[in-house]
Amino acid sequence: MPQSSPPPRRPRILQVVSHLALGGAERVAVTLMECLRDEFDFSLHAVRGVEAGGIGDALAREIHALNVPLTLGARVPMRFGGVITSGIGLTRVVRRLQPDLIHLHTEIPEAACAAMLAWSPALREIPLVRTIHNTVFWHFWRPLGRWCDRRIAHSFIAGVSPACVETVLQLRRESGAAAPPETPLTIYNGMRVPPPARRRENGGDGPVKLIFGGRLEPQKGTDLLPEILARTRPPTRGAHLLIFGSGTHGGLLRSLAGNPPRGWRVELRAPTPRFIEEISQCDLMILPSRYEGLGLVAVEAALAGTPVVATNAAGLRDVFSHDHPWLAQPGDAADFAAKLQHALD
Repeated sequence: MPQSSPPPRRPRILQVVSHLALGGAERVAVTLMECLRDEFDFSLHAVRGVEAGGIGDALAREIHALNVPLTLGARVPMRFGGVITSGIGLTRVVRRLQPDLIHLHTEIPEAACAAMLAWSPALREIPLVRTIHNTVFWHFWRPLGRWCDRRIAHSFIAGVSPACVETVLQLRRESGAAAPPETPLTIYNGMRVPPPARRRENGGDGPVKLIFGGRLEPQKGTDLLPEILARTRPPTRGAHLLIFGSGTHGGLLRSLAGNPPRGWRVELRAPTPRFIEEISQCDLMILPSRYEGLGLVAVEAALAGTPVVATNAAGLRDVFSHDHPWLAQPGDAADFAAKLQHALD
């Protein structure tokens, strides 16, 4: 009998993320693998391993459940040799897995790849894709960003919003690298639509429930929350703000929870992988971000049917219609409080 030819080999895709932790880039990488695993053989490398806490561990479990090979690098800061160690680690992973394409998510993976190509130029033959997940890009070490941009100038580029595309084009103008092989594209982040959550019924006799979820960092505007609440008059039945997150503003927000303005109750909780279920149990989401790439939590709120008070920040504004009534100026606590007051009233 004639021998049947073996089925064609599926392309091998290596996705590279900074670490497994609370962040949109990591979530998008996992969603891509969930949705495209019948077309590609995926593997994932977390340059700085798994961040302590429930979110990183939950992502690792999801990846293992997908039967996707997961490799972890060492948690060495970029300024203290992390560029070198991450480049060495990525080189070993690439040589072992031999991917047909490498997909880089954010700055730390770009630095690892640039370092890898500096001492292994032959690996430059592997096509690169870069996804830009934020509108503030390589701000913490701009000279290194320009060096990396020159090393990986041959990559194909996508931004998760038009503002992200402009951000990487500005870096390209500064770095003086050659033009990318194709014009950078805007590809809005996709999300796997969850099953409909059972919404909380607020009959008007309990406090209004508000929710925030994300890193407790200046980007997210969490340092503005004490002033925002102080300027906002809660309804007579009170208001309860649930904050899910961790970061440098944790101490500030614990103080706010211990001594909230009159009529407010504030509760600080650890990040949860089931955040969209929490959203569905609240009446309103607040997002006082100074900047975003796109703002996936706002998309999650839309899927949950929960209205949002946010800012007109680059990237984040793309989630909303042009006539959305509750978009404040980024970094302006008084303006955000006015928009929040309007929503509560």
